[in-house]
This record gives sequence, C-alpha cells and structure tokens, in this order.
Amino acid sequence: MKSMNSWFHLSKGQVSRQAHVSVPGGLKEEEIGRGGFQGRVAEMYRRNEPTGWLRVEGDFAPLDLDGQQIGASDETNVRGLPTRCFYNDDLVISVSRRSEPMPYWYRNADADEIWFTHRGAGVIETEFGPLDFKAGDYVVLPKGVTFRVVPSTRDNYFLHIESTGEISLAEHTLLGRHNPYDPTLLMIPEPAAYENDGRPEYEVRVKRAGSFTSFFYATHPLDVVGWKGDLFPFRFHNLDFRAVVSDRNHVPPTAFALFQGPGWIICNFVPRPAEMERGTARLPYYHRNMDYDEIGFLHGGTMMGAPMHKATFMVHPRGAVHGPGEDARAMAEQHWDAISYYDLEAVNIDALRPLTITAEARATARSAVQLINPNRPDESGLMPNRPDESGLMPDRPDESGLMPDRPDNSPA
Repeated sequence: MKSMNSWFHLSKGQVSRQAHVSVPGGLKEEEIGRGGFQGRVAEMYRRNEPTGWLRVEGDFAPLDLDGQQIGASDETNVRGLPTRCFYNDDLVISVSRRSEPMPYWYRNADADEIWFTHRGAGVIETEFGPLDFKAGDYVVLPKGVTFRVVPSTRDNYFLHIESTGEISLAEHTLLGRHNPYDPTLLMIPEPAAYENDGRPEYEVRVKRAGSFTSFFYATHPLDVVGWKGDLFPFRFHNLDFRAVVSDRNHVPPTAFALFQGPGWIICNFVPRPAEMERGTARLPYYHRNMDYDEIGFLHGGTMMGAPMHKATFMVHPRGAVHGPGEDARAMAEQHWDAISYYDLEAVNIDALRPLTITAEARATARSAVQLINPNRPDESGLMPNRPDESGLMPDRPDESGLMPDRPDNSPA
C-alpha cells in the first residue's frame, strides 16, 4: 500500500517529547495510523483508557477466539479439508487438524499457500523434494506445486493461509543482508524422485476456482529427479528470525515482517529483550491501525508474564482501538526491574481488505479479550504470573541463552 508521509509534524497541547516515551503522567497515548505503521500518523494524549468502553453494539469489535475449539474435517476424514476462519478477496486463513497423510497429492491452482505448524511434526512431500516440519515451521508452497502433507504425529494443528497473489519475503533493506535472518536459513528441498508403492493409481487433486478435479495416473506424480529456476517451495522456522530491538523505543510490528502478498503482510513475533530505558513503552501502545484488519495467532509465550492461551486468534478490526489495557501497563511498570525479556511467539496477519469471520470461528469467542486486559481472569481462572523468588519472570532464556523447550541454534 502506497502511503503519504511528511517530515513536517505538528505538536499541540500536552504531549510527550518523543512518541511512546515518557507519556505525561496520567495521560494515555493512542496512535491513529495509516498504511500499517508506515503512513501518516497522529498521537493522541487522552485522559481516559481508549479501550475502556462499557459495551459494543454492532457487527465488529476486538475478539479473542479459542482456536483450540476450532475443529476441522481433516482431523477425522483423510479426504477432509481445513476449516475456513477468516477470508477476503486476497487471502483465506484456515485451521487444519490433519491427523493422517493425504491419500492424494494436491495442487492449488487458485492460491499460494503457507502451512504454519503450531503443533505436530512430519513431512510435506513435494515434486521439488521433501520438506520436514515441526512446531514453529512455516512451509511456503507456490501456486501450482504438487504436494502431499504426511504427518508423523496424530495431534496436529496447522495455521493454513492461502493467498490469491504471489507470496514473497518482506524486505528490510536498511538492515543488511543477514538481518533479521540469514537467507541461508530458508530450507530448500533436494530432488527425491518417489518410486511407485504398488497402488493401482495415483490421484492428483487440483483446486481451481474453488472446485476440485482429480487426475489419476498409473505412476507416482512426484517422480522429479532434478529441477532449476526461481520458483520453489521452502521452509523457515519462526525462531530463526532475529528480532530488531531498541532499548529506547518500542519498535512497531512491521519490524517483525516476514511474508507479504498483495493486500496482506505477516509479522513473525518472537522472543526478544525488553526495552530498558525507563519511560519507554514496553507494551504495544494503544492504536487504531486504520487501513488493516489484524489477526494475531498466539503460538506460545506470555504477555509480560501474563499467561495467554495458545492457539488464540486475537481479532482486531480496523476502526476499533486495541492494545493492552491499563491493568497490564501498571503490572509492567510495577515489575520493570524483574522483566527483561519477552517470550511471546505469534503469527500476526494484517489484511488490507476487511476480513469476514466465519460462523465456525466466531462460535469460539471468549467473553474477555486477553490482550486488552490480561489481568482479568478468564473462564479457566488464569491470572498473570508474577516474578518468582529469584525476582525473574518465567520463560526467560537460561544460561545458554536459549529459551526453554525451544529449538537450539542449528537450522530448523
């Protein structure tokens, strides 16, 4: 999206000298932004909490959806499909719970695909070669590539994204060639022609214009012994992304941009050190991202020590203010010295066109929005963690510098 920017900004009334730093006492800073944090912007300094509404009447509001409660027919039916949760003309966001290998090979003639593994392991067989996957892996499959998902575990959970436009990597041109990740960490498959396994025929199921047609072959469809070119599938692990951070300011979500396509962008939130200069905003500032609907999928971690349910879909439609509430901000300030690391992992999808939420997804809505008020107990009775006797928050790096229960520093 092309945005209009200007280096000439005005300042009126009671404001902070630097946005997001040392907000005047008692005031709440709220950002109105265009172009997804890259366009024109206004910071508003309010007396009252921007998310402190009494009730909402209408067809949209911030939501927490319990993704664990979203089922999919591919969990119990080998020919089943992912469950569509959000969609517009540019992309479809679905949940797959596939528990057994596809009995067919699949080709999407409508869209590029991303399979993000929230839980599970296995391999995606492609005509370019196999790509193993585990929790935290993104597998990108360009339109037209023939593949088969073969889980090695039964309890699986995939975030499945289809883009009608071509998927590309987001660029961070001013950070050099190896930030926020080394390009050699993109895992490209090696050719591996598959032999016939004795079945009488091989089905290649093709999706076109939303419908399916099957082509049946006498030989294995993945019989490729070599390939060349600049179109290919690949894998990337979320923790191979090294976040750009600042001690003195809260960087916007676009610093975590990983993938993009026409009408959308994916930001890959990963653990990082906390801002250390006092007065700096540590939690996301209140904001109205006026040109994008935001869908945040929580892969793991906490919000500054406050438990967050894994597989939560955090829905933030344009026009509605969002950001952690005053209770969460007070907790972050109270435990400033004890908190030195964020452990949150999330896949954040910003869509330029408004997203429609399906009935299957909306049926899992919780009564409270965790991001706005993590201090409020939810149906499980969870309350935020507090520093333990050592003064440390949970889930910070151990002495090796690695997060607990996370991959080591070798390629994913």
